[in-house]
Amino acid sequence: MADIKSLEHPTLKVPYEILNKKFRSAQKTLDREVSHVQQAAIEIEKSISGESVKSNDITKLLGGMVEKLQVLKRKAEESITEELQATNVCKRRLEHLKEHATLTSSGVVSQGALNQWRRKRLDRMVVEYFLRNGYYNAAITLAERSNIKDLTNIDIFLTSREVEKSLASHETSKCLSWCHDNRSKLRKLRSNMEFNLRIQEFVELIRSDRRIDAIKHARKHFPTFEDEHLNTIKKAMALLAFPVSTEIPSYKMLFDEGRWDTLIEEFRQENYRLFQLASQSVFTVALQAGLSALKTPYPF
Repeated sequence: MADIKSLEHPTLKVPYEILNKKFRSAQKTLDREVSHVQQAAIEIEKSISGESVKSNDITKLLGGMVEKLQVLKRKAEESITEELQATNVCKRRLEHLKEHATLTSSGVVSQGALNQWRRKRLDRMVVEYFLRNGYYNAAITLAERSNIKDLTNIDIFLTSREVEKSLASHETSKCLSWCHDNRSKLRKLRSNMEFNLRIQEFVELIRSDRRIDAIKHARKHFPTFEDEHLNTIKKAMALLAFPVSTEIPSYKMLFDEGRWDTLIEEFRQENYRLFQLASQSVFTVALQAGLSALKTPYPF
């Protein structure tokens, strides 16, 4: 049971984090729609309390109220559906882990059933290993053949793949959208992802010789990060005075194309932290532990 507790933490933590995110998102959405309904109700009350009330105006206001209520109902139904889907994933994973507890706690252990469960867990580990190393098609194929898609985090890695692709193409929009969607959690983690993206956008504007646009960009985005990153901002702003071909090491580094690869790796690690995934796959950890336990004269 000890190995289950140590290795299966992400199995339950990831869907819980997704459910928590969906709940918070739904709460914000519904609060916004409720405020729209309340505003419509206030407008109706003001219109009714007026001296000259026209039936056409009331009809129009009531129509607007009905429309806002319909939007509220639709958003509520969508939110409930998404939360139920996330809850069902949590439930299926709990049942999967409880199956192991049931098999091992009973007086008579069915070795065949236990081996089947262990095989399924190994397949899950391999799927995660494939996903972390970019073998997405192999991971999806294995998950479908083993019927374990609900027990894996494929959706998270597919989303991250799209962001990584955009960064590899020197685009920041998808990663910034990801930062926006997870802003509150990233703030708690004290992530620098968004700041580094804004710096890179600034650098690319200078690289394209659009220095006026770079200044506008800095005025718009950098003040948000002044308290924590003032020195870095000063250093970046100094790029305005240097050509792209500068040989001064500290500024040449900012113009280095390899910074995009650094952003990709930073995003990958931040995504792991966001869902409380370890930097290494469970498969790698289990393999290293197994090799270390072998009684051989060779170190691993």
